[in-house]
Amino acid sequence: MYMNEGNMATAFMGAFGLFFVFLWVVLLILWIILPFYIFGIKGIMKDILEEQKKTNELLKDMLYKKNAADISTNKTNEPKQD
Repeated sequence: MYMNEGNMATAFMGAFGLFFVFLWVVLLILWIILPFYIFGIKGIMKDILEEQKKTNELLKDMLYKKNAADISTNKTNEPKQD
């Protein structure tokens, strides 16, 4: 009827045991799914890297054109000396 210390300890061990079994099952499922997720994201990362390379080339071209325009018009960012 009433729970003594022995029964309470067993009840807590059962609850925590059930929690840890649930936790292990979740971790096992994640451990199995993780490689598929990583290999699936590799293609996306390759696409992102390719786009980043294109962006860097465009920025480099813009910088070269700006520098060429500044040189042809003799514009410099140096302060004028009086």
